[in-house]
Amino acid sequence: MHLQAEPAPHTGRQGAWIVGQVEDLGITSLALTVSAYHLPRVYLTVLKALSQRGIRIPLLPDPVPISPDTASPETRATAYDLVPGEAARILAYMNDHWVATLEELQEYLRWVWSQHPALLTRTPA
Repeated sequence: MHLQAEPAPHTGRQGAWIVGQVEDLGITSLALTVSAYHLPRVYLTVLKALSQRGIRIPLLPDPVPISPDTASPETRATAYDLVPGEAARILAYMNDHWVATLEELQEYLRWVWSQHPALLTRTPA
């Protein structure tokens, strides 16, 4: 486990740090374990940062299993309360080119489904 030592003022900087770790450590696949409400923005931000550096690896969403009704200790808000802010941030980050576009996401998903389908499907037990 590696923790980002310096504060990151926004998800764009966090995405760049993650991609730096991917490069430095030779990471060949990555799971993003974050709260479900935050996952779309994190996923699109890391995908954009990977793409900008010419890196293509499987990037798997791994939402933290917490009920969306549970209030966050930091903000006392539930995931339902925080979703509108996430949507607004995604739109703002699009203007700053920090999140993948719909076309970039579609291209990436086509690639990952064609190259790594076993990572995306579950086999019945």
